[in-house]
Amino acid sequence: MNKMKFSGIECQVLESSPHGNYILVKLSNRIVICGTYSNQFNWEESPDLDSGFTSFITYIGLRNELEFPKFRDFVSDSNGYFDKDDGSPRKAKRVIEFPFEIKVRGLLPESVVELVKLG
Repeated sequence: MNKMKFSGIECQVLESSPHGNYILVKLSNRIVICGTYSNQFNWEESPDLDSGFTSFITYIGLRNELEFPKFRDFVSDSNGYFDKDDGSPRKAKRVIEFPFEIKVRGLLPESVVELVKLG
């Protein structure tokens, strides 16, 4: 099982793309990020020194859709954002321990650490 650090948090590597363009890492049961070193996808740049990612997208697991407002408010207060319909809870693809997830862009690594604590 491969491990790495993201903003001081030891996390588990879940998946790596064949060409190394992105890495999917689990920070907690609820929080998974997809990070890139090259940012070939032109995501908003938010570098993390521990992992070396130049940018990343955060996935937040939801037990049910009623949890959404709590995390929507956190994202808004942390200057994160949802692109298109990413802010609508969807069937989980990345956060496998939860039935639903939301996809968040633009968070800083420090905000993700707070999100992990919020749990």
